[in-house]
Amino acid sequence: MCTRSEKKNNRRKTVVLLMFGREQRFVVEDVVIIVNSVQVSHVGRGIIVSSGNREQVIRRIINMEDRIASCQRCGAVTRCIRKPSLGKGDLEPDLIMVLESDNQYSRDMNRMIELRNLIKNGLGFERLYHTYMVRCQPKACTLQSSFNCYSTRKLLDKEYRCLLSEKTCEGIPIHPDSNSIIACLPYLMEEISILNPNYVVLFGPRVAEYVLKACGFFDTSEINKCYPYQGHMFIPTVDESQFSLLECQFSSFRQLP
Repeated sequence: MCTRSEKKNNRRKTVVLLMFGREQRFVVEDVVIIVNSVQVSHVGRGIIVSSGNREQVIRRIINMEDRIASCQRCGAVTRCIRKPSLGKGDLEPDLIMVLESDNQYSRDMNRMIELRNLIKNGLGFERLYHTYMVRCQPKACTLQSSFNCYSTRKLLDKEYRCLLSEKTCEGIPIHPDSNSIIACLPYLMEEISILNPNYVVLFGPRVAEYVLKACGFFDTSEINKCYPYQGHMFIPTVDESQFSLLECQFSSFRQLP
């Protein structure tokens, strides 16, 4: 059981849940469901925050997310996205998990809970946060590519129907190109700076390549090696779909925390 109190502030609410004797505070715009301190359902914006005076961090995260929501750096991509993908988790994380984009894997709630549990059980971290290098998942769409559109208007309605075909979007998710990554990377680096984790795990070679280059490491990265930068330890590892307890046995991970 949990008790709940709400304080409305324009469209946002601060919600406090007392769960298993521990207070959890998070900011929402719509609805967030928390189970055992893991966000399992998300409609709108949801960020878990332990009790304490962290209003400044919350303000900075909200400010960043508002800028992400209105970003037009990748107009051709954002037209086919209802809303960008935002980070989720504890606002005082020991470790941040960085995925390339909000793909089929990350949208599977059971898989993400399994990945978080692997980190918790294999490395001993409790306060986790996961986010994305690219916020808007690009899609391959023959209809859009054959249509000259000079407007920034969204081509998806609220039910995710394509305004061009009047059918459910049939775009096929693809890997983001270099332009999308470079346009979105500053948001990720800002997010890491705001949350100030001790460790940042980079899932997949593309995430490792671009993030480490942003930190000044230009040589080919080594899997499961620690790269210190501005008080954080960046650790490139395998793709999230391949991550297992075996990865936690490598020397770099054995040294954590």
